[in-house]
This record gives sequence, structure tokens and C-alpha cells, in this order.
Amino acid sequence: MKFNQKLISTLVVLAFWLMRTFGQQYQAVHGSNYAGSLGVMNNPASALSSPLPWDITLLGLQLKNSTNFFYLEKYDPTGKNPQLAAWLQNGEYKRRLNTQFNMNLLNARFRTSNRSAVSFGMNVRSASLGGSSTYNFIDTILEPNTFLKVNMNNQPLDAFVRSSTWAEAYGSLALNLADKKHFIWNAGVTIKSNMGLAGIHASITNGQFKEYVRPVYNLYEVTTADLNYGYSANLDFWDPAASTNSNLKRYFNQSRRGGSIDLGMEWIIKDQQQIELFNNKSQYNYTWKLGISLLDLGYASYAYGLESVSTSGVKPNINGIALARKFDSTIIGLDVLNDSIQTAVAQFNTLTGDFRISHPTRLVFNVDRQITDLIYINAELSIPIQALPAATYMQTRDFNLLTITPRRETQKYGVYLPLSITREGSFWIGAAFKAGPVLFGFHRVPIGTKTSYQNGGAYLAYTISPSEKLRKPKGKIIKCPK
Repeated sequence: MKFNQKLISTLVVLAFWLMRTFGQQYQAVHGSNYAGSLGVMNNPASALSSPLPWDITLLGLQLKNSTNFFYLEKYDPTGKNPQLAAWLQNGEYKRRLNTQFNMNLLNARFRTSNRSAVSFGMNVRSASLGGSSTYNFIDTILEPNTFLKVNMNNQPLDAFVRSSTWAEAYGSLALNLADKKHFIWNAGVTIKSNMGLAGIHASITNGQFKEYVRPVYNLYEVTTADLNYGYSANLDFWDPAASTNSNLKRYFNQSRRGGSIDLGMEWIIKDQQQIELFNNKSQYNYTWKLGISLLDLGYASYAYGLESVSTSGVKPNINGIALARKFDSTIIGLDVLNDSIQTAVAQFNTLTGDFRISHPTRLVFNVDRQITDLIYINAELSIPIQALPAATYMQTRDFNLLTITPRRETQKYGVYLPLSITREGSFWIGAAFKAGPVLFGFHRVPIGTKTSYQNGGAYLAYTISPSEKLRKPKGKIIKCPK
């Protein structure tokens, strides 16, 4: 059992990691003048905040994970011991899983004038969210009957997971609405069109059971449970015997279209000393920069796969022993699993048509304070919102809450120290560094116990921009007339 648990747990974790939430969170540079194309995904108005005429992120990668469902063992971030094992966490509590990842491909930002900027590019993104009611799990549990026994007081049992992976192309426009002596007001919008690459959802609700007292051992019989799981049809059409081109053609033919929108505004309170010098760099030497943005208002759409199923109720005499016999090692595919499920449930229906999974929509408030020419402090509050009706769109959710980031940076170099509180109440100490075109950082520095590596994440981006000599503005000092 120990070997099987380890294998199953590892496969579960890898499945989630292959379908992670793509949330555009290069946290260290949020609010920075040098965030450029990376900052557009946090606030489309920020495209006008940079003194650089253009920048291009050739490649960006970001991973962020928070869970109490599993832990990683024998993981050494130095690479000396590359062995990785995933284990389910013991205990009696509610489980949760929220993972985010994104890949930026050729994200570009260009200032078209002093009052406008455009951005565009491609991303591959995903969103995964899971949770459960309180249940007790012990790694010595060998049979379903034992699991039901230790959870008699935790009824009804509920659990869900949903994962959405999509590719998107976007275009963004930022405009200056006002440029006064003391402040600047910018606004921006980003429109995204996407193609659903892989969607999965599963849930069990109202799981209830009762105890039958027997002379040798007691039996626990399931009295009711509703099961619902589905996946995108494009996952059905990969034939190992066919060519890659043929498989890709079938795959994309089964994919569905979706879309989303970002909206944002920024107010820049100018540094009064720079204003008095009539320096055209004054808009970048600010006292305060205030931002508000509504992000990822939209969804990805998928057609149901052939083995997607919804069930309700349970047939008589479905106890722990019967479950062990029906769901054993002979289950090697969803079709075989569905055959076994039909023998245990009262109603069995195939899911058809389309389903939609919403993006992690959130409202973000950002405040940036310039302390000196090189030192800044940024504060960001992220509030997840359910903008689309839950009855139609399965929800995913961002788990950021509050982040404070002191930073010291120039165009070429930067040091960042994000301090974050997640929505689950965890406190993360992050770190990031910028050297030339490379930005590298941790959402949570991987230190502490061996079971803490699964919470946190990292990001890496390669961004090119004009040299210091090309972009450096010249001060214009107007002499007083004699």
C-alpha cells in the first residue's frame, strides 16, 4: 500500500502541475516603471508609466502553488538529490489546492506617442482549483471500508477539482486622459481571444453512509452520493498511431473559443521638485502612483469528451467491501471506470455539449511610493470576485491577498523583497533579482521543512529594451530672462 499510495499521489500531483493556473504574477515588478510588457497584465494602463519607448519579453515563465493536500519529500532545490516523491497529507481537515502558472511568448509594448501605448503578444495559460469538506485520512488505510469508518462524523463528504488550460492572443491600448502640473491620469484596456486546450472538472457531493454492526467487523454502506466529472473533447482525439500533424489537426478542430478583458487606470502624483526644474523626466520621478484594475474577466470554453459523466444516487448494498471489488487494479481507463460506476449508481448520464470555466477574475489595488531615486515600496491588494454566474461558469480563483514589496532598481539591475499574505492566511517571504534582461524570483523562498516546498513558486523572464544611452531623457532647464 505504501508503494501504491506514493505512486498514485505522484501521478495526481503531476496531473495538476501539467494543468496549472496561469496567473500573470511577476509579483516583484508590480507597480515598477520598468515592468513594461510584464506589467501590462497586472494593469493595462501601466504601459504608459515606463520611460522606455519599447520592450519585448521574449519568454516568461511563472509558477505559484498553495496546497495542504500533499507534500513533497526528498526534494533538494540545489539539485544534489533530484529524487521527488509526493505524499498525501494525513489528518482530519479540509483540503485545498490552488496552482498558477503562465508562459509569456513574445509580449511586446510600444509607446506610440507621449499620450498612447500599445501592447500585444501570446500566452499559454491555465487555472486549477480544488477543495474538499473535512475528512480524515491516514496513510495506513488499506480499504474503502476503513476510510468510511474513520469518517462517520464527517458526513456529508464533498470534494471538487477543476482545471482550465488555454492559449490566448491579446492586444492592449493605454491612453493618457490627463496630464496636469501635479498629476497624470492614464487608462488602459486589454482584449484577449483564447482557444481552450484542456479542461477538466470533477466533483462528488452529498456523500453519506451508514454503519452495519456485524460479529467480526462492521460494514459501512454508502446511502447516497452524486458524482460529476468531465473533460474536453480534444483530449479524446490523440491517436498514437497517427502522425503528429494529423493529431494536431483533430485536436484543434475539437477546441472551442473563448475570451476575456482587462481594464485598468493609474494616477501618478508628480515629484514637485522635478516639476520646478521643467524636466521631462518628472512624470517618472513621482511621489505616489495609484492603480486599480479588473483582471481576467472572461472564460475558456470546451466540448465534453466521450466519457464525461454525471450520476446521482447509489444502488442498494454498495458497502466498503463492494467498492473495493468494483474499483480495483483492473481500472485502466475512463471507459472501464464508467462501466464499474454504472453498476453502483442509481442514475447514470453521459454529459454532452459544452462547458465553460471562468478565469480567476480579480480586482487589484496597487499603491507605489518612491522613497529616493532608486528605492520604492509597493503595496498590492487583490480581491477575487465572481463576475460570471456560477450556475453557467465553473469558477477558478486567484489566492493573492496582500503583498508589500520594497525594491531597489534601475533599468539594468534590481533587488526585490515581496512579503505576501495569501487568502488562506499563509505568510510568504519572496525574493527577486534583475540583471540586464533577466528577471528571476521566488514567490516564497524555498527554505524551512522538507514538507514546505509545495507551497510557493518561482518566475523567470527575459525582456529586451533600448539601452540606457538611447532612452535616457535630457533635462531641460529654462534660464530665467535677464
